[in-house]
Amino acid sequence: METEIKNKVTQATSFIDEGFKPAYTATYQLILQISIDNIMITVNEKASNKYIAFENYTFQNVFDFDGVADALDTVLKESKLIRHKYKSVVCLMVNNLSTIVPNALYDEERKKMYLKFNTALQGDEMVVVDDLKSIDAKNVFALPLSIKLKLNYQFINVKYYHYSSALIDTLVLQNKNQTGKKLFVHVQQSHFEAVVIDGKNLLFYNTFNYHSAEDFVYYLLFVCEQLQLNPETIDVVLLGEIEQNSTIYALTQKYVRKLKFGERNDGAQYSYQLQTLPTNYYFTLFNNYYS
Repeated sequence: METEIKNKVTQATSFIDEGFKPAYTATYQLILQISIDNIMITVNEKASNKYIAFENYTFQNVFDFDGVADALDTVLKESKLIRHKYKSVVCLMVNNLSTIVPNALYDEERKKMYLKFNTALQGDEMVVVDDLKSIDAKNVFALPLSIKLKLNYQFINVKYYHYSSALIDTLVLQNKNQTGKKLFVHVQQSHFEAVVIDGKNLLFYNTFNYHSAEDFVYYLLFVCEQLQLNPETIDVVLLGEIEQNSTIYALTQKYVRKLKFGERNDGAQYSYQLQTLPTNYYFTLFNNYYS
């Protein structure tokens, strides 16, 4: 169901299971994933580890996180999920303002320096650090202050993560007992993440913006070229919001022989509405990494 809410905000999807009980939300976990393209919201019934609600709000003519903060005002008012009190609240930031630092080289007092070395900060962000336990490293990222202020006003117990932390840690842990290189491609509306793993070792992570299927394939093949991965033989696993009937998939298939879809967290349960979604969708949102 798609509902126009305001000029810039559209409710693209809303699933709320009959098992969602407002009186019991103090036992639930609320998870928000915020990007420049959309805000996704889900609710996990912690006792059974079951996802029982999902909302997706998309944006038009939003070009920076100040615009996202304005759109968030609308979502906070309109969402049927956010208005309740929860046991815990998690916010996943989706941006390319992050960098990975090995624990052996990490110095807490230099965290902003690490980030500024690889990214262009606007000046009003907070620097937040995730532990990447699977690779003994830190993920240092920028959290827009405007987003933090609005959510902290709404909730008293928000924990902030970079969405790539769950992506990297989960993929490394899932593949730690396997051998051979794999290329995972996590697809979003306007960007994708490329993650190359060999067993328990992270060999590569980066994010790429794209505007067309041709852009997508160009950057994917660029990764293969730079890392000397043969598109004819490397296992390429697609995650995120991509379907087999998409133009991106059709074009990629012409250049990558061993192409398949991955699946999101198989340790959780999903309400019947959510079971209708492709199992590769929302890999970072539906993830026990935030338990």
